[in-house]
Amino acid sequence: MNTKQLILKSAITTFALSTVFSGIVFLWQTKANHPNISARLALCFSMMGTGLTMFIGSRIEAAQFEESLKPRPVPTPCRGCKHFHGVVYNSVLFNCAVHPKGWQGDKCPDWQTFKKSLEE
Repeated sequence: MNTKQLILKSAITTFALSTVFSGIVFLWQTKANHPNISARLALCFSMMGTGLTMFIGSRIEAAQFEESLKPRPVPTPCRGCKHFHGVVYNSVLFNCAVHPKGWQGDKCPDWQTFKKSLEE
């Protein structure tokens, strides 16, 4: 489940629970002849809960978007190589088509420039 789905489900749950709470307060108010302030408080708290859920959700989404824009570091032996990929799949960095976990040394034996591949 991604973050948007989680936020949407929490907002729907908050709204549903606040609606149920408002209905219970309304029935309790009509049965016991309590003042009208109880229904207003229930509506106010339900709207505050929904608004708070949406605000938190937007902040989480903004933080994740900013995190996705940060450049990923390119290992030194992989700079300028045509095999370098550098994309994260399931929170695992896939560095290279030849060496998926990256090369541990200072110079990769399979390093190729883009110009060499165009000449072939």
